[in-house]
Amino acid sequence: MRKEALSWWRMHLEDDPSRRTHALVKSQIDGVERFLTLEPRSRVLDLGCGSGRGTLELARRGHRVLGLDADEGALAQARAAAKGERLNVHFVQADPRAIPYRADFDAIVCLDGAFGRLPDDRDDLRALECARKALKPGGWLLIDAMNKEWLMRHFEPNYWERGDEGRGAVVLDQISFDFEKGRLDNRRVVVGADGRRTPAPLSVRLYALTELKAQLERAGLSYRQSWGGFDGAAYGMDSPRLVVLARRPADEKPARREDDGLPKALRIKGRRR
Repeated sequence: MRKEALSWWRMHLEDDPSRRTHALVKSQIDGVERFLTLEPRSRVLDLGCGSGRGTLELARRGHRVLGLDADEGALAQARAAAKGERLNVHFVQADPRAIPYRADFDAIVCLDGAFGRLPDDRDDLRALECARKALKPGGWLLIDAMNKEWLMRHFEPNYWERGDEGRGAVVLDQISFDFEKGRLDNRRVVVGADGRRTPAPLSVRLYALTELKAQLERAGLSYRQSWGGFDGAAYGMDSPRLVVLARRPADEKPARREDDGLPKALRIKGRRR
């Protein structure tokens, strides 16, 4: 087992509480609040929230937060945690390419490598366009991703296996990088206690800063600044993370709402819409 490979994959790309401690999450959200200069009770969308650890921390600090993810299993964990703490936070299952909101949020955050998990660059662009529409004019978008420049200097193809605690299964991971598509691919297979092998492939598009800036501009968002981490360190080739701040133009007039058939009865304002 390549422990160094296991460490960077799970630390940077998996929603793993054993690797991302509560103190680490708090430090991350400290950076989010600082970079976004969030006012009290800001309306925030956590896009690709997973099990909601960052979403819950934002709610603890008094913000009105909605977590959105395509994984219902992860959202069930998030809802249970929010209920246990009696936090006023809501979660919805939805495709990031079809966010059912228009000019509702002061800020959108996309943390822990959640951006880039759609099938291709066109899908990522659609997600960014939806994020722009969901922001109020002048609203902020913050993306936290693995730094492609750093990975290119440290990556080796890797294969390892590990136990899946609690399910009696074994997870077989085989990591490779597709240089033509710029994607980090994991041909994961889960071997159950009965020996049944279930493919569970994972793939993440890693963007260089120049590539991500171009995508933001295509989506109508204005790039503002980047950092190498939530501590405010300068971005560079030695930064494992890339944190990018963009903005919806303040003078852009929101489009009229259309009935697209998606669920909109979600309580981001403390009442049903």
